[in-house]
This record gives sequence, C-alpha cells and structure tokens, in this order.
Amino acid sequence: MNPLCRLLALPEEEKQARGLQHTPKEIAQQPETWLRTFECFRQRHGEIQEFLQSAGVGAEPSARPAVFLVGAGTSDYVGRSLAPLLRRLWHCEVSAVPSTDLLTHADECLVPGRRYLWISFSRSGESPEGVAVIERALQRNPDIHHLVVSCNQSAPMLRLAAGCKQALGNVLPDATHDRGLAMTSSFSNMVIFGQCLAHIESLDA
Repeated sequence: MNPLCRLLALPEEEKQARGLQHTPKEIAQQPETWLRTFECFRQRHGEIQEFLQSAGVGAEPSARPAVFLVGAGTSDYVGRSLAPLLRRLWHCEVSAVPSTDLLTHADECLVPGRRYLWISFSRSGESPEGVAVIERALQRNPDIHHLVVSCNQSAPMLRLAAGCKQALGNVLPDATHDRGLAMTSSFSNMVIFGQCLAHIESLDA
C-alpha cells in the first residue's frame, strides 16, 4: 500500500487528530475532478468562446488583447504555469501578474489605448486583494475584459463578474474547493481550466 493510500485508510478519529481530514482525499481525487472540470468547460464552451472573441482573442494581430493571468500566492502559479501555452496558442502577449502588483501599480502595468483581458484565478474568490483589483479595474478601466475562475460558488469575485457585461465568471466543481490548507485539487483544476481556454478552438485536443 502506498503512503497516500495508508493515509486515506486511517480511522476518522486519527485523521482528525493528525489534521488529515481533507488533504489526502483532495490529492487522491484529482484525476476524477479533472474530468468533471473538463465537462463543466465543455458545457459552457460556446459562451466562453464568444466572450473571448469579444475580448479580441483570435482577432487580427493588431486587435488582440494583452492578457494578464492574475492571482495571489499559489493562484499566481496557476498563471505562471499557463502563460507559455496561452501565448503559443493565442498568438498574443500573455503575462502572469500577481494581484498584489496590480493592486498597488495597476497604472504602471497598463498601456493607454491597449486592449486587455484579465483572467483571474482564485480558489476562494474572496481574497481582499483579488476582489479589490477587480473592483478598482471595473471603476477605473471599464474597457478591460475580465474572466474569473474560482472554486467557490459563493465567491465575491464571481458576484462582481455577474454584474458586468465585460466580465464572465466561471465556477469549478465544488470538490475542487479545497478544505485543507494545501491547494491541491484547486490548483490542478484551475490549470486544467486554463488549458481548456488555450484550446478554445480545438477543445478535443
């Protein structure tokens, strides 16, 4: 029996005593949740594709947006993992930008007159800096398109997106909303969702 299976087989009392109620399960469930995330994306494929087209993805080179992959902490690494793939398949400028940088230096990050698409990744969708970045951008830069990806169906970031025609919220299956301290299912499933975005024109791939 491998170490992960041994942890999963522990009595519930021992799991609780050792702080193992959530993380081993959330590690083990990942292959199943990847399929569920893909199916969630597939069901909304047309809507997401239309939104990306409205943001300029797939347009003539001069009309394509600069894409910011926005996240804090581990969610920033989601963007870092996806940036090369999105850059290669979308043929536009793609950068991973921490939400903390945008919160304090958004004006220095933006070029006037340039089209932008911000894709925000957040497990909880309620980090103060992530919420503030979207709120401020909607007020000061209403032309920016926002695509929000969260694992929490009650996320304030999703509520912000719901009230704006320039934004589209996407919630992943509830099992991906990790209850443990480590980001396991949430991290890998947000990466899967980002890979689907990259292959928006060839989803079967």
